[in-house]
Amino acid sequence: MIKFEQYSGVLFDLHGVIADSSQYHLQAWRQLADELGITWTSALTETVLGMNRQEAVTTILEAGHQLDRYTAEERQKLGNHKNQMYLELISHMSPADVLPGVIRFLDELRAQHYGIVLASASMNAPLEIKKMQLTDYFPLIVDPATLTHNKPDPEIYVRAAALLNLQPDECMGVEDSKTGLSALNGSGALSIGVGQPEEIAAADVKFSRSTELSLAGIQEQVEAQQKKVTD
Repeated sequence: MIKFEQYSGVLFDLHGVIADSSQYHLQAWRQLADELGITWTSALTETVLGMNRQEAVTTILEAGHQLDRYTAEERQKLGNHKNQMYLELISHMSPADVLPGVIRFLDELRAQHYGIVLASASMNAPLEIKKMQLTDYFPLIVDPATLTHNKPDPEIYVRAAALLNLQPDECMGVEDSKTGLSALNGSGALSIGVGQPEEIAAADVKFSRSTELSLAGIQEQVEAQQKKVTD
């Protein structure tokens, strides 16, 4: 049975959880699609976020029936080009991009001596954290270049827990997407979903917005579930 007291680490996704930087990713991917003459669709909006760079390039090229036009090396260059556009966009990031309530929650975690790790698929996560002046909260960041599998595989969260010298089931994780929650649930961590109900349906604990994040709120939902099991 899950007990709230068993958790001593918190693992964070970045986009949609700490910052709304997904808008910059989408803008850069759309710019790339426009350059390639590929029509952007709502399906691409839903799928490319959370993918690593090369998976997203492949998905966009497939949507435009252009995959066969590019070699693996050329697709790599397209991904690098998108990243340069993205870096230009996020050069303007600042603490104002941190979602409401997140710093208060991070302060609460530190005050209660929870370990904190960033587990983002983005290679640019350390830069974004620096731009938002959150480096002191996140001395530990999983390097996605060292991973064999991307989300929804649980590897990134297993690795994040290991950075704290913990097992995943000793950690809570915060995500905002179906893909991320699949990774969290697969790892064995307590999954906390923040966002739209349809996106976070698989989460163990659910909040509609970042301002609701708190240890008391998480504990309340965990204990309510325990009570249902024992009743």
